Amino acid sequence: MFMVGYSLPTIASEANPSQADELEILQTNITQNDFKIIERLVTIAERNSSEVLEAKSAMGWRAFQDVVSIELSPSLTTTNYNSPDDPEERESSFYFSISLDPMKLISAFQKKPIFKARLHEAKQQKRLAVIRYYLAYLQARQAVKIAAYRMQNFTNSQRIASLNSQTNPPHSLKSLANADYVAAATEMLNSNAQEQAALAELAACVGLSTSAMMTVINGR
Repeated sequence: MFMVGYSLPTIASEANPSQADELEILQTNITQNDFKIIERLVTIAERNSSEVLEAKSAMGWRAFQDVVSIELSPSLTTTNYNSPDDPEERESSFYFSISLDPMKLISAFQKKPIFKARLHEAKQQKRLAVIRYYLAYLQARQAVKIAAYRMQNFTNSQRIASLNSQTNPPHSLKSLANADYVAAATEMLNSNAQEQAALAELAACVGLSTSAMMTVINGR
Protein backbone atom coordinates (compact mmCIF):
# COMPACT_ATOMS: atom_id res chain seq x y z
CA MET A 1 0.00 0.00 0.00
CA PHE A 2 2.89 2.33 0.80
CA MET A 3 4.51 1.69 -2.59
CA VAL A 4 1.31 2.38 -4.51
CA GLY A 5 0.63 5.64 -2.71
CA TYR A 6 4.18 6.85 -3.28
CA SER A 7 4.57 5.75 -6.89
CA LEU A 8 1.27 7.14 -8.28
CA PRO A 9 2.29 10.80 -8.81
CA THR A 10 5.81 9.83 -9.93
CA ILE A 11 4.67 7.48 -12.66
CA ALA A 12 1.90 9.85 -13.78
CA SER A 13 4.34 12.70 -14.29
CA GLU A 14 6.98 10.55 -15.99
CA ALA A 15 4.46 8.95 -18.34
CA ASN A 16 3.17 12.20 -19.84
CA PRO A 17 4.02 15.35 -17.86
CA SER A 18 2.70 17.78 -20.47
CA GLN A 19 -0.71 16.11 -20.51
CA ALA A 20 -0.89 16.11 -16.72
CA ASP A 21 -0.02 19.81 -16.56
CA GLU A 22 -2.61 20.63 -19.20
CA LEU A 23 -5.37 18.76 -17.38
CA GLU A 24 -4.65 20.58 -14.12
CA ILE A 25 -5.18 24.02 -15.68
CA LEU A 26 -8.85 24.88 -15.21
CA GLN A 27 -10.43 28.18 -16.20
CA THR A 28 -11.93 30.15 -13.33
CA ASN A 29 -13.10 33.32 -15.09
CA ILE A 30 -13.95 34.79 -18.48
CA THR A 31 -10.71 36.01 -20.03
CA GLN A 32 -10.03 38.93 -22.35
CA ASN A 33 -9.43 36.43 -25.14
CA ASP A 34 -12.93 35.05 -24.56
CA PHE A 35 -14.38 38.54 -24.91
CA LYS A 36 -12.48 39.03 -28.18
CA ILE A 37 -13.80 35.72 -29.51
CA ILE A 38 -17.34 36.68 -28.49
CA GLU A 39 -17.08 40.01 -30.33
CA ARG A 40 -15.87 38.26 -33.50
CA LEU A 41 -18.71 35.76 -33.26
CA VAL A 42 -21.29 38.49 -32.68
CA THR A 43 -20.11 40.35 -35.79
CA ILE A 44 -20.41 37.19 -37.89
CA ALA A 45 -23.76 36.29 -36.35
CA GLU A 46 -25.25 39.71 -37.13
CA ARG A 47 -24.08 39.40 -40.72
CA ASN A 48 -25.77 35.99 -41.04
CA SER A 49 -28.89 36.68 -38.97
CA SER A 50 -32.18 36.86 -40.89
CA GLU A 51 -33.74 38.91 -38.06
CA VAL A 52 -31.01 41.54 -38.18
CA LEU A 53 -31.04 41.68 -41.98
CA GLU A 54 -34.83 42.03 -41.98
CA ALA A 55 -34.66 44.90 -39.49
CA LYS A 56 -31.98 46.63 -41.56
CA SER A 57 -34.05 46.26 -44.70
CA ALA A 58 -37.07 47.79 -42.98
CA MET A 59 -35.04 50.92 -42.25
CA GLY A 60 -33.95 51.31 -45.88
CA TRP A 61 -35.96 51.73 -49.06
CA ARG A 62 -38.61 49.29 -47.86
CA ALA A 63 -39.89 51.98 -45.49
CA PHE A 64 -40.79 54.12 -48.53
CA GLN A 65 -42.03 51.45 -50.91
CA ASP A 66 -45.67 52.50 -50.43
CA VAL A 67 -44.88 56.21 -50.52
CA VAL A 68 -43.64 56.45 -54.11
CA SER A 69 -45.30 54.71 -57.04
CA ILE A 70 -43.80 54.53 -60.51
CA GLU A 71 -45.86 53.76 -63.61
CA LEU A 72 -44.38 52.74 -66.96
CA SER A 73 -46.67 52.22 -69.96
CA PRO A 74 -45.30 51.90 -73.50
CA SER A 75 -47.76 52.18 -76.39
CA LEU A 76 -47.70 51.61 -80.13
CA THR A 77 -50.02 53.43 -82.59
CA THR A 78 -50.49 52.26 -86.20
CA THR A 79 -52.11 54.48 -88.86
CA ASN A 80 -53.27 52.99 -92.19
CA TYR A 81 -54.31 55.48 -94.92
CA ASN A 82 -55.63 52.83 -97.32
CA SER A 83 -53.69 54.41 -100.15
CA PRO A 84 -50.78 53.06 -102.16
CA ASP A 85 -49.16 56.49 -102.11
CA ASP A 86 -49.38 56.80 -98.33
CA PRO A 87 -47.90 53.78 -96.61
CA GLU A 88 -48.77 52.65 -93.17
CA GLU A 89 -47.35 54.75 -90.33
CA ARG A 90 -46.38 53.50 -86.90
CA GLU A 91 -45.81 55.66 -83.89
CA SER A 92 -44.52 54.43 -80.54
CA SER A 93 -44.69 56.31 -77.28
CA PHE A 94 -43.58 55.74 -73.72
CA TYR A 95 -45.48 56.98 -70.70
CA PHE A 96 -43.61 57.45 -67.41
CA SER A 97 -45.09 58.86 -64.20
CA ILE A 98 -44.08 59.16 -60.57
CA SER A 99 -46.60 59.80 -57.82
CA LEU A 100 -45.90 60.65 -54.19
CA ASP A 101 -48.25 60.13 -51.27
CA PRO A 102 -47.47 62.81 -48.66
CA MET A 103 -49.47 61.11 -45.88
CA LYS A 104 -47.61 57.86 -46.30
CA LEU A 105 -44.33 59.77 -46.41
CA ILE A 106 -45.08 61.38 -43.05
CA SER A 107 -46.08 57.98 -41.65
CA ALA A 108 -42.83 56.42 -42.87
CA PHE A 109 -40.75 59.04 -41.05
CA GLN A 110 -42.84 58.59 -37.91
CA LYS A 111 -42.12 54.83 -37.97
CA LYS A 112 -38.38 55.35 -38.36
CA PRO A 113 -37.69 55.20 -34.58
CA ILE A 114 -39.68 51.97 -34.36
CA PHE A 115 -37.60 50.36 -37.11
CA LYS A 116 -34.42 51.58 -35.44
CA ALA A 117 -35.52 50.09 -32.11
CA ARG A 118 -36.32 46.77 -33.80
CA LEU A 119 -32.86 46.67 -35.35
CA HIS A 120 -31.24 47.40 -31.99
CA GLU A 121 -33.37 44.73 -30.32
CA ALA A 122 -32.51 42.16 -32.98
CA LYS A 123 -28.79 42.84 -32.53
CA GLN A 124 -29.06 42.62 -28.75
CA GLN A 125 -30.97 39.35 -28.90
CA LYS A 126 -28.38 37.87 -31.25
CA ARG A 127 -25.52 39.05 -29.00
CA LEU A 128 -27.20 37.53 -25.95
CA ALA A 129 -27.67 34.21 -27.76
CA VAL A 130 -24.04 34.11 -28.88
CA ILE A 131 -22.79 34.84 -25.35
CA ARG A 132 -25.07 32.19 -23.84
CA TYR A 133 -24.05 29.49 -26.31
CA TYR A 134 -20.36 30.38 -26.11
CA LEU A 135 -20.34 30.17 -22.30
CA ALA A 136 -22.15 26.83 -22.51
CA TYR A 137 -19.44 25.58 -24.88
CA LEU A 138 -16.75 26.91 -22.52
CA GLN A 139 -18.25 24.99 -19.60
CA ALA A 140 -18.63 21.84 -21.66
CA ARG A 141 -15.02 22.04 -22.81
CA GLN A 142 -13.82 22.33 -19.22
CA ALA A 143 -16.01 19.40 -18.16
CA VAL A 144 -14.13 17.30 -20.72
CA LYS A 145 -10.82 18.28 -19.09
CA ILE A 146 -12.09 17.24 -15.66
CA ALA A 147 -13.45 13.94 -16.96
CA ALA A 148 -10.18 13.26 -18.81
CA TYR A 149 -8.21 13.86 -15.61
CA ARG A 150 -10.35 11.34 -13.73
CA MET A 151 -9.95 8.80 -16.49
CA GLN A 152 -6.20 9.34 -16.41
CA ASN A 153 -6.15 8.16 -12.79
CA PHE A 154 -7.35 4.73 -13.91
CA THR A 155 -4.64 4.59 -16.57
CA ASN A 156 -1.96 5.40 -14.01
CA SER A 157 -3.39 2.94 -11.46
CA GLN A 158 -3.44 0.21 -14.10
CA ARG A 159 0.25 0.85 -14.83
CA ILE A 160 1.17 0.73 -11.14
CA ALA A 161 -0.72 -2.52 -10.65
CA SER A 162 1.23 -4.07 -13.53
CA LEU A 163 4.56 -3.04 -11.98
CA ASN A 164 3.65 -4.75 -8.73
CA SER A 165 2.15 -7.87 -10.31
CA GLN A 166 4.86 -10.18 -8.87
CA THR A 167 3.87 -9.56 -5.27
CA ASN A 168 0.22 -8.69 -5.76
CA PRO A 169 -1.64 -10.09 -8.83
CA PRO A 170 -3.26 -7.10 -10.59
CA HIS A 171 -6.99 -6.69 -10.61
CA SER A 172 -8.35 -5.09 -13.78
CA LEU A 173 -9.27 -1.53 -12.85
CA LYS A 174 -10.89 -0.96 -16.26
CA SER A 175 -13.78 -3.33 -15.77
CA LEU A 176 -17.56 -3.13 -15.75
CA ALA A 177 -17.38 -4.59 -12.24
CA ASN A 178 -15.51 -1.51 -11.07
CA ALA A 179 -18.18 1.07 -10.23
CA ASP A 180 -15.68 3.94 -10.08
CA TYR A 181 -14.37 3.15 -13.56
CA VAL A 182 -17.89 2.88 -14.97
CA ALA A 183 -18.80 6.25 -13.46
CA ALA A 184 -15.64 7.91 -14.81
CA ALA A 185 -16.11 6.42 -18.29
CA THR A 186 -19.75 7.49 -18.36
CA GLU A 187 -18.78 11.01 -17.29
CA MET A 188 -16.15 11.11 -20.03
CA LEU A 189 -18.66 10.06 -22.69
CA ASN A 190 -21.32 12.49 -21.48
CA SER A 191 -18.89 15.41 -21.32
CA ASN A 192 -17.58 14.72 -24.84
CA ALA A 193 -21.13 14.50 -26.18
CA GLN A 194 -22.10 17.70 -24.38
CA GLU A 195 -19.09 19.51 -25.82
CA GLN A 196 -20.00 18.50 -29.37
CA ALA A 197 -23.64 19.51 -28.81
CA ALA A 198 -22.60 22.87 -27.35
CA LEU A 199 -20.28 23.51 -30.30
CA ALA A 200 -23.03 22.64 -32.79
CA GLU A 201 -25.51 24.96 -31.04
CA LEU A 202 -22.99 27.81 -31.04
CA ALA A 203 -22.21 27.25 -34.72
CA ALA A 204 -25.92 27.25 -35.60
CA CYS A 205 -26.45 30.47 -33.64
CA VAL A 206 -23.59 32.22 -35.44
CA GLY A 207 -24.40 30.72 -38.83
CA LEU A 208 -21.16 28.81 -39.41
CA SER A 209 -20.13 25.20 -39.76
CA THR A 210 -18.48 23.54 -36.76
CA SER A 211 -15.11 23.49 -38.53
CA ALA A 212 -15.35 27.20 -39.35
CA MET A 213 -16.42 27.83 -35.77
CA MET A 214 -13.29 26.13 -34.42
CA THR A 215 -11.19 28.25 -36.78
CA VAL A 216 -12.66 31.43 -35.29
CA ILE A 217 -12.31 30.19 -31.70
CA ASN A 218 -8.69 29.20 -32.26
CA GLY A 219 -7.96 32.61 -33.75
CA ARG A 220 -6.97 31.40 -37.21
